[in-house]
Amino acid sequence: MFASIRRHQKWLWIVIMVLVIISFVVYLDPSYSGRRGFRRQRGPSQEFGTVNGRPLSREEFLDAYQDVRLESKFSTGRWPEEDEAGRRMFNADNGIRQRLVLLEKARELGIRVNDEAVADWIANVFRDPKTGKFNMEEYRQFVVQTLRPEGVTEADLQRFARNQIAISHLYKLAGMSGGLVSRGDAEAAYRQESEQMNTQVVLFNYSNYLAGVTVNDAAVAQYYTNFMSQYRIPDRMQVSYVKYDATNYLAAADQFIAQRTNLAVELQAEYQRRGPDAFKDSDGKVMTEAAAIARLKADMRRGYSLIEARKQATSFAQQLFDLYEKQPKQTNNLERVAAALGIQAFATEPFSRSEGPSNLKVPDGFSQMAFALTPEQPMASEPIIGEDAAYVIALKRLWPSEMQPLAAIREKVVADYRKREAVDAARKAGEAFYMAVTNGAAQKKSFDVVCAESRVQPVLLPPYSMNTRSLRGWEGRVDLSLLKDAASTLVPGKTSDFMPTQDGGLVLHLISRVPVDDAVAKAELPAFTTQLRATRERQAFSDWFRKQYESAQFSGLPKLSRNTSAAPE
Repeated sequence: MFASIRRHQKWLWIVIMVLVIISFVVYLDPSYSGRRGFRRQRGPSQEFGTVNGRPLSREEFLDAYQDVRLESKFSTGRWPEEDEAGRRMFNADNGIRQRLVLLEKARELGIRVNDEAVADWIANVFRDPKTGKFNMEEYRQFVVQTLRPEGVTEADLQRFARNQIAISHLYKLAGMSGGLVSRGDAEAAYRQESEQMNTQVVLFNYSNYLAGVTVNDAAVAQYYTNFMSQYRIPDRMQVSYVKYDATNYLAAADQFIAQRTNLAVELQAEYQRRGPDAFKDSDGKVMTEAAAIARLKADMRRGYSLIEARKQATSFAQQLFDLYEKQPKQTNNLERVAAALGIQAFATEPFSRSEGPSNLKVPDGFSQMAFALTPEQPMASEPIIGEDAAYVIALKRLWPSEMQPLAAIREKVVADYRKREAVDAARKAGEAFYMAVTNGAAQKKSFDVVCAESRVQPVLLPPYSMNTRSLRGWEGRVDLSLLKDAASTLVPGKTSDFMPTQDGGLVLHLISRVPVDDAVAKAELPAFTTQLRATRERQAFSDWFRKQYESAQFSGLPKLSRNTSAAPE
């Protein structure tokens, strides 16, 4: 088992650099061998499966792979492998297949992109925001400092640009039907979405019914039996770990940064690439250029200190790996290696798969990686990079899922029982009130009169429309989407059915609808029309592409791991 790991985990014996904080800190982790292997070291031409019956060459497959990586870089500002979140979200298989379908359809439709269009695309991407002109220096730095370390060539970038333009043309063609929105249709949609609705709501919250809940032992025991799965303790585990704090390597980071003779130029280029709006202070205000560049430098310093921390963690992991090969059944190997090196070892508190350890600043995928450990493979396959440190972890103990006895959690079960009963009582009261409203309407009684007779207090909500995003003062109290859905079906003077919610339920009464002011409509309609057409274009393209993708036939394409950039040799 350990010999197999050794064959596949290059990080255990190669000095590596990992984790960039900004894009010009080079990511050199060879555990992602597929990326590093993309330096146009093309093998002999061969079939890499078929798309809709057409043979796919190795070159086409690798080009599609680089395209989806570049697309991620341009859309998020980071390579998909730069951090745990990126690796988790990056689905290479799906991205390649989507890309191949789009390019195949572009070829079928005869979409061709000339060199001038490619040049315009590049010039626009690398345009100086101050002068509006193409920034050649920024472009060259991007090619040399960002692309080359990733095994991406300038030719790759130009091909990517050409393909992006072709896909944008395809988008326009497929989405054209959605963009055919007449002025009349747009105005009708605008007025419907902008119309203000004045409503009253009667809330039936369980908190008002808690006092009426009677608790007895038999009822609590029955509730516990019925909902026993809610009280089961999930699988838990404990890991041993050593932590290499990034702050211990700030001096080394300073020395490394001091060797960068073009640091000021690099920082300035990165600032221009991101734009001023990317840098905001704790109050949400745009930072000055000097402050933003200072932050970039601090981020770079932190990034290099984490790189150094991971180097040290990798060295520790090598020794731990060697010890596990010799003594695979020892459960305290990590502590033994740490003691031999004079390093303090720690152990987490027991944690579940869904929550993870509460005292460590680790990536979201930490629990997933920890729960992948087994007695047969007790150490993680690579150091884990957190916000402030690099960690090496090993399995210490596992606790299987177990049921908590009622006596141990009686207080919680009682609280849950009381809430469930109170929610039921609130909903019964809400249903009864709705029946009173229905009967009152038959007797020509107003909503306010029925409320008074039923001894409930209606609350006037702030005016809102279908495009309202939040109700000030009501955040967390009511579901705005539920209110809008209910109000949209009512005419003034009418009342909704009782609508159950998590905390009980509510009844909504529509008082009036207020049309949007003509002057406001005249001013806002052009922008709304543009937005509406864009939205419907996206929907039309999405519907079209879903059908194309579902009907596409792939055969024999290499399978890549979902969260890795590993590519076929």
